[in-house]
Amino acid sequence: MRNHTVCNFFVASAAMLVVMTAHATALDCPRGGTLIAGASDYRPYQIVEGNMTTGMDFEVAETVLSKMGCSLKVDVLPWARHLKGLEDGDVDIASPVSKTAEREAFATFSSPYLNSTEVLFVPAADKDAYADLKAFFASGKKLGVIREYAYGGDYAALSEEFPDQIEVTDSAESNFKKLASGRIGATLGDLYVMSAENKAAGTDDAVVASDVVVSEYPLYYMFSKKSVPAEFVDAFSAQLTEIQENGEFEAITAKYR
Repeated sequence: MRNHTVCNFFVASAAMLVVMTAHATALDCPRGGTLIAGASDYRPYQIVEGNMTTGMDFEVAETVLSKMGCSLKVDVLPWARHLKGLEDGDVDIASPVSKTAEREAFATFSSPYLNSTEVLFVPAADKDAYADLKAFFASGKKLGVIREYAYGGDYAALSEEFPDQIEVTDSAESNFKKLASGRIGATLGDLYVMSAENKAAGTDDAVVASDVVVSEYPLYYMFSKKSVPAEFVDAFSAQLTEIQENGEFEAITAKYR
């Protein structure tokens, strides 16, 4: 009886070891444990100051990877070189990105990282003044936009309908200063990027993000197919979803808006 019990114990242990080994092998960290991400200054997603790289993308990725027993190395790269490195397998991760058929040829995408939400920024007193972008234009006030920037949602149609209310500048900083001084009634852009610009302009006490969403679409982390197995991306996505659900993700991203 004792021998039978011992035998069963060793059989069960061996089976568990096989399962654990197979699982670990499937999820081994690529590139010897340290994945490589590229960076360019795109605040607050990526912040590059000299040799220092920080930002929301990297803080979230490092949190996820650390839970998987992996680490992250960040190299400062122009975007074109970053994409080429991903295609060639010299770089492992790029973010924040939208999903396209062209990119899917050489990259595997995570589950949605966050939504890029394009919102209207207004004086603090007008935070709840408008139901939508059309209601803002109906007020007769001017909207500050950045030259050659591609805004989403119904902006294109409304800008043709209300062309005299569009004021074009070359920077978000200029728009925020005009907005704080009352020269325009609103500006718009990505919630995180424009919140960072608002703080940098020193206008964040006078100007706030409204609840008017002009457009919204998902952003992802993408991984090189040449250097990162699809199974690893699946595990990364599962861990990303977990921190999105348990509050860790909100604790990180809240600092950047």
